[in-house]
Amino acid sequence: MANNLLIIVILSCGMILGLFLKKALMKNRIWLVLMISLFPFFSMAQDGGAKNTKHKHKKSHKTTKAALPPWAPAHNYDATAHVYFPDYYTFYDPNRGGYVYWNNGKYTFSPAVPPFLEKVDMSKSRIKILKGLSLDLRPELNYPYYMEQYPADNNNNTMVPVPVLGNPAGN
Repeated sequence: MANNLLIIVILSCGMILGLFLKKALMKNRIWLVLMISLFPFFSMAQDGGAKNTKHKHKKSHKTTKAALPPWAPAHNYDATAHVYFPDYYTFYDPNRGGYVYWNNGKYTFSPAVPPFLEKVDMSKSRIKILKGLSLDLRPELNYPYYMEQYPADNNNNTMVPVPVLGNPAGN
């Protein structure tokens, strides 16, 4: 509202000034020079200074990656592939920015570390970086393959939920 009033005042002042100067300076053609030099000011006033607010309405086409998980540096992990934690039957999905783990008979996604991994030093955990698997794919859909290829060595850890083979992705 205040911007509209300001625009009206500026335009009114500009028109009055323009009429005055037109009569006084028309012979010297200064009127033309003055209007050309003031044009950028008036055009900015008409759009309400939209140049300052355009960024609020602009959609960002930049894809933002989630921050690397705390364990990433220890494994030289750069978030360009899925990760499988074979001893915990858990995947890290960088595309979704979280963990996929077996919970209540199916794989579940969570941006937070699963409860059974909260006290685990994951920087010392065994991992398998699944290079060659597109980030658009969901590794849990083929979990029997990963369980067979990379068997768990969980030393009888009963806190880790074990997926049931033959139940693809818990469906």
